[in-house]
Amino acid sequence: MKTKILGFVAALLVFSGIAIAGIPGNTSGEVTQIKGEMVTIKTSEGKMTTFHVDPAGTKKEGMIEIGAQVSAEVNDKGHANWIKVVENKK
Repeated sequence: MKTKILGFVAALLVFSGIAIAGIPGNTSGEVTQIKGEMVTIKTSEGKMTTFHVDPAGTKKEGMIEIGAQVSAEVNDKGHANWIKVVENKK
């Protein structure tokens, strides 16, 4: 019984992690918030997406700041492999 419960809890954690991180792949939009290593963008569809930008592991091009239009490749764990500024509104 404990094994089934633990398996169920593990499955919930995996699926909730995917829901938070979103579907992996390329995403783009306007940077609306930066908190530490977490960047939130608003896509052209109005969806808010938050992902992790590792100072040492994520390839960065341009100044990532609020208001910048960016494009990023995000993996299934919510980490950006790369992020680049496409257009800066400032």
